[in-house]
Amino acid sequence: MEVNMDKKYEEDLENFCDHGDIGDDWCGEDVLQAILTWIKSNIECDDPILDIGCGNANIIFQLYHQGFVNVTGIDKSPVAIKLATEISHQECVKVKLEVCDVMGSVPSDMAESPLNKKYRLILDKGLYDSYATAGSTVYTKAKQEQFRETYSKNMRELLMPGGILLVATCCHTETYLKQTIGQRGHFKVREVLPTPSFEFGGKKGHNVTVVAFQK
Repeated sequence: MEVNMDKKYEEDLENFCDHGDIGDDWCGEDVLQAILTWIKSNIECDDPILDIGCGNANIIFQLYHQGFVNVTGIDKSPVAIKLATEISHQECVKVKLEVCDVMGSVPSDMAESPLNKKYRLILDKGLYDSYATAGSTVYTKAKQEQFRETYSKNMRELLMPGGILLVATCCHTETYLKQTIGQRGHFKVREVLPTPSFEFGGKKGHNVTVVAFQK
């Protein structure tokens, strides 16, 4: 189901201001490094990259430190962007961070919106989960289907020809992603990333599925 993350981001912002703690990444450091390694092997450093639902923007800060110079992070939560902006100042990172809902109108009626540009890579590390979780008690099947259609349409609109949508999920299987984003969303599966299991909430054995789709 879609989760209101503002409260968590407010806590993370307070922790960062008090202790300099940027918070944990939900997918685990090993999975994060697997994603970064794949990006470095498949994307040029000056290619435009968009992180949708960027949260604290940890992954795009790491990309910036590794030489990627054309990176944008968006999140519909103003608190998330405030947190990411504070962290970017501390780390001297020059990336674009903006409050923006990728599930809204694409292209946007705001001329300078990130939703009016084209990207070589779109990163989705949890947004697909937050809306399309199977068995949601908030969204009916019809609303989930509407989300999937809008999601695929907007991703295709934002990608350059041959552009890549990299989706990481802890709620859906590889088969589900291939069916909903691949076959029904008209994306080609480029690669399924090998990712290790990770520990979350003190419990081991959690798995993340990461699939690279190509327009």
